[in-house]
Amino acid sequence: MRDALILKLGRRLCSKFGGDSQQFNYIRSKLRLVARLLICLRRVSGQPAWSMSDFINPTQFKYVVEAAKECAGFTDSKSQYKVPSNALKSGAVLRTLAEIKQGEALERSDSATAETCVQFLKLCDLNWSCEVSSVALRNISDRKRTSCNILPLTEDVLKLNDFIVNEVDKVKKDVDSSHDAFMTLTQLALAKVLLFNRKRQGEVSRITIADYNSKMRSDDTHEMAQALSEFERNLLKVLERIEIRGKRGRTVPELLTEQMNQWLVMLLANREHFVPVDNPFLFATATEQSHFRGSDVLRKYSVECGAKQPHTLTSTKLRKHIASTAQVVSLKENELDSLASFLGHDLRVHTNFYRLPSDVIEIARVSKLFLAAEKGNLASFSGKHLSDIEIGPHEEVQTSSDECNDNDDECEESMQITAVAGESDQMEIPADENDKMSIPNTISVSVVRDRKRAVKKKWTQEEKKKVATYFAKDIMDRQLPGKVAIQQFLEKSGLQRSWTNVKDHIRNEFLK
Repeated sequence: MRDALILKLGRRLCSKFGGDSQQFNYIRSKLRLVARLLICLRRVSGQPAWSMSDFINPTQFKYVVEAAKECAGFTDSKSQYKVPSNALKSGAVLRTLAEIKQGEALERSDSATAETCVQFLKLCDLNWSCEVSSVALRNISDRKRTSCNILPLTEDVLKLNDFIVNEVDKVKKDVDSSHDAFMTLTQLALAKVLLFNRKRQGEVSRITIADYNSKMRSDDTHEMAQALSEFERNLLKVLERIEIRGKRGRTVPELLTEQMNQWLVMLLANREHFVPVDNPFLFATATEQSHFRGSDVLRKYSVECGAKQPHTLTSTKLRKHIASTAQVVSLKENELDSLASFLGHDLRVHTNFYRLPSDVIEIARVSKLFLAAEKGNLASFSGKHLSDIEIGPHEEVQTSSDECNDNDDECEESMQITAVAGESDQMEIPADENDKMSIPNTISVSVVRDRKRAVKKKWTQEEKKKVATYFAKDIMDRQLPGKVAIQQFLEKSGLQRSWTNVKDHIRNEFLK
């Protein structure tokens, strides 16, 4: 606490963040890391009275490396760090300390001390990666690869949402007279906004009253809104939008439903009785310059709601959950870009870190390419999306004249896939969202290309209306129904169409 160089580092960090109280924990953690380094340095070097400045010297570099490894819990026998991130952070903070010492030496025209710092920094550039950070990065990569990535269950998300709504109904009648009821409503509202918007918990927790008061509602009569569907225009009427400060200073939007707005208006109306006037935060606690943490309220209510896997209901995993769902419904690149912007990151981050786990996508979709390539009929799937490729052992995919929709000039190909099943060694893998297929130990594939002029069968208005009504929910969710669902519809409606014809019609008419 009395080390001069460590205190200068603290002042530099405070100056960098402009006195932002939200960064105090970050500054505190940095100073504690440097303090642990100094304690280790004094022990391994046998110099209990030395300061941090004394160790910023090329002659002491070997002790610096040893101390950094010890602080990160390095084990020689396993070549592993217990906390590999600490090894990386130590390298960065030591460089900062050397730069501070060098800057002060230059101000005093002390060229000898400045040159010592230059040599220390050069040693860091030359040897730190080999000595410390390479193993730390490998440890982090190995742990990430072998870790189990579990996303929230949809039923748990629904259970948490219902729990929040029911709890609000219990406490809102006492919010004007009870301190406990007011604070409970504040936490429930914070959890609801987090759950709906899938934002980082810190961004939502720090929403200020000024942010909320600047909320806006989009003009559904604007000429740009006329290009939207009726459902999308109705959403503009009921959702309000506020802009908040996101990661790295980005401005990110936050959506509020009418229900959320009612809760927040109730909080603001009774705020003066329970929250200090100087507290600027919307989800404020009873002390000045303080707010509830989104991670704490999610952790609390995920347990109380009785979720099967409460540990998965965190803001990070909820963000991965919505991004994974977006991958399943195959959004276009511009739609993914809009989703990524709303979540507060760019498309590259969304693709690399928030998409569906690689084992799922590889088994469910990519493997279909290898199955097709193994049988030599990969070219027959030209022009198809990966999610549209189906390979079934007993299924015939044959396009005839009555299966062409009214947008096709002719049927391009008819393809028949047959299979000869052995007596054993069968495995089941999902072929569609409603179907399963068995892959036998022997598969013979024959491709018959039948290029002929087709007689188009026009879709009548009555047929279109039946399809649109029955599959309204799928169309609203921009999901293509599976074979089983379409066959059930055909049985109930009596339409004289093939299931593939109906599927093509829904894709071309509603999901383009």
